[in-house]
Amino acid sequence: MQTTAIILAGGKSKRMGTDKALLKVEGISLLEKSILLCNKVCDEIIISSNNAAHYEFGFPVVADEVNDCGPIGGILSCLKQSKTDWNFVISVDAAFVEPEFVNFLFLDTDDYDAIVPIHSKGKEPLIAFYNKSSLAKMEEMLQVGDYKMHNLLASINTKFVNSDEWLAKHPKLLHNLNRPEDL
Repeated sequence: MQTTAIILAGGKSKRMGTDKALLKVEGISLLEKSILLCNKVCDEIIISSNNAAHYEFGFPVVADEVNDCGPIGGILSCLKQSKTDWNFVISVDAAFVEPEFVNFLFLDTDDYDAIVPIHSKGKEPLIAFYNKSSLAKMEEMLQVGDYKMHNLLASINTKFVNSDEWLAKHPKLLHNLNRPEDL
């Protein structure tokens, strides 16, 4: 089954103080790191961003249709541009996700609208798969000003995949780089 990767690189990076996508970790930018991962697990890549500097990577860059509504706006805008039903969404600051983990999440799609990792500390809606079937609910939520990803997951047919065993083997797997000290 074909999938598209949606790399969320358009955040405001308030806590980091600079564009996270262009920060270097292990010698390459976080955006390049995400692209390398997504090239291994998806057929196409879309970058969600309003930053013209992100065009240099050679992939389609999609600006938010609705500004200042957080990740749900970027996901919605990119899902509309995607050519595939299933889309792997990853936040650019999730620098330690392994290709095997992405494949593990996508083992059983059935009739779900989303497939999201869950673990003892919570849910990871920004390292997850979303089907285009979730678009209508996202649009409805944006119209009423509800931008919370957890509300979206509660209102669509979401499969939560227990990821505690993966985290025991790879403690940084779902770690986000949000502040300078995280680098």
